[in-house]
Amino acid sequence: MNAEQSKSLLSSGHLSADPYINNCYSEMCMSTTQVAIFIIADMVGGGVVAMPVAFKLSGLPMGIIIMLTVAVSFEYTGYLLGKVWNKIMERNPHIGVCRKPFPEMAKRTMGTNMQRFTSVLGNVTQFGVSVVYLLLSSNIIHYFLSHVLHIESVSNCLVITVLAFLIWPFTLLASPGEFWVVIVFAMLTTVIAVVSIHTGIALDSSACFNAVAYPQTTSTSTVLSFGIFLFAFSGHYVFPTIQHDMKNPRDFTKSIFAGFLGVVILYLPLCVFAFVVYGDSMAESVIYSIQSPSLQLLANLMIAFHCIMTLVIVINPLNQEVEHYAKISHAFGIGRVITRTIVLFLVLFVALTVPDFQPVMNLVGASTIPMGCALIKAKFTEPCYIRLFTETTYNSTFQVKNVCCGMNRDINVFNVTDFC
Repeated sequence: MNAEQSKSLLSSGHLSADPYINNCYSEMCMSTTQVAIFIIADMVGGGVVAMPVAFKLSGLPMGIIIMLTVAVSFEYTGYLLGKVWNKIMERNPHIGVCRKPFPEMAKRTMGTNMQRFTSVLGNVTQFGVSVVYLLLSSNIIHYFLSHVLHIESVSNCLVITVLAFLIWPFTLLASPGEFWVVIVFAMLTTVIAVVSIHTGIALDSSACFNAVAYPQTTSTSTVLSFGIFLFAFSGHYVFPTIQHDMKNPRDFTKSIFAGFLGVVILYLPLCVFAFVVYGDSMAESVIYSIQSPSLQLLANLMIAFHCIMTLVIVINPLNQEVEHYAKISHAFGIGRVITRTIVLFLVLFVALTVPDFQPVMNLVGASTIPMGCALIKAKFTEPCYIRLFTETTYNSTFQVKNVCCGMNRDINVFNVTDFC
């Protein structure tokens, strides 16, 4: 851009005199509201179905206290991340467009060794979460095809491959600002899932609440609930990448507050409602406690679609960092296509190697010390590419469960034969 063009853009308001404002990676820089929605879409998903179970483990009063404490704590750490990145960019405007903001923050605050550690840990986590999202969504969709539409010829391995192929074009988009439509649909699927669960609980409430029994919580069960609460508000590694795609990154602190408030609004009423109606009879997923088959199926499908679109969000920081180290041009070209195709292919390869998402989810969720205990009881199935030669059939571990409510879990709201 020459001096005359810069002067023209400055006078028209399209270019800021502050060089920091012009460092947005994407050509479609996001507003404060868009980033707040992005944060909600990034965090909310699996937490919607798992969070009510955390209340079952901790009890209603303690559950509310823990949820709000974790939400405020995580919001504050997200706020601090935003402040740190603002300071770094203000003091080092020559950095310009940065494709690895989180490791860059670690380098400039704690040194090169911490940058490498943060980079490796973050990339492994993002890669593992991408595999889990691909497997979980494919398992749900495969169940729908085989048990609802009765299409038995479609294997889960084929569903995994087709889903990876469908999301591939979206992974080629440069950064969060360019796949705004994905965030909108991710948010929409979450809202539909939450509304479906609320509706199902409301339909069950008259019969279930009259015979509800509440769990006897202990200090051990309360401690166990912490993992779910922490999982439901995680997503910080993506935050700096999102902030770097804002029109004005200094407004990220406002987006963080609005985003976490939106997450609490989605989580808290649902958890309280589910706990009050189902109590101790609540299953490991609140969706299983809903006795309306259609609403249960709708909620599961919405979670599956949410996972597919969240995969695009989660894998983007990993793609950008790979491009940085490979010295790929920021502009769209063959370099980006090749590197991002390779990353997605590796995700697909791992998914086809371990097509059961449960062991992978345990591995990703565990730390290095209890990793073996995450995996000790996991049953691994044959990789998809080996089944081509052995003709082994794959039975998905994802199953829709029907859990009756009441003190003895024997209340069938719709009087369906052999429901429980």
